[in-house]
Amino acid sequence: MNKKEIRHQLIRSLLTETKIHTQHELGQLLEKNGISVTQATLSRDVKELNLVKISDGNTDDAETYYEIHSISQDRWEKRLRFYMEDALVMLFPVQNQVVLKTLPGLAQSFGSILDSILLSEILATVCGDDTCLIICENNEEAQKCFEKLSHYTPPFFFSRR
Repeated sequence: MNKKEIRHQLIRSLLTETKIHTQHELGQLLEKNGISVTQATLSRDVKELNLVKISDGNTDDAETYYEIHSISQDRWEKRLRFYMEDALVMLFPVQNQVVLKTLPGLAQSFGSILDSILLSEILATVCGDDTCLIICENNEEAQKCFEKLSHYTPPFFFSRR
């Protein structure tokens, strides 16, 4: 088990034992357990573990705390396939990036889904109205990402290579 897996396991455990209200509080609890992390790493962990803040009531002074949101990877992939079938206009690799063109207004939805799927090749997504730029570390990673995303496209879809 690598450091990240150990840290994620500890975070899950901490969340079942206590209500954690902030990332700072989570960082302090990790530190008490011998794991030191940067704010950037902690933010990535929150995203990767699908942690969401929930409220314990409807009042103005309601307490908010983190909880694991349980949308499965399979569900995100089904959502991506649905979007690819209904709203994808064009998909092509360009150097260390993959350009994903959508119907107007849907690029940010694609970006959100791609961020949630956590493809290892994707460093970041930058989305406008109808274009989602998928940034990868290098040309080879972009080509791998393109090939993986091509598996979600409908059979009749033509993509530029």
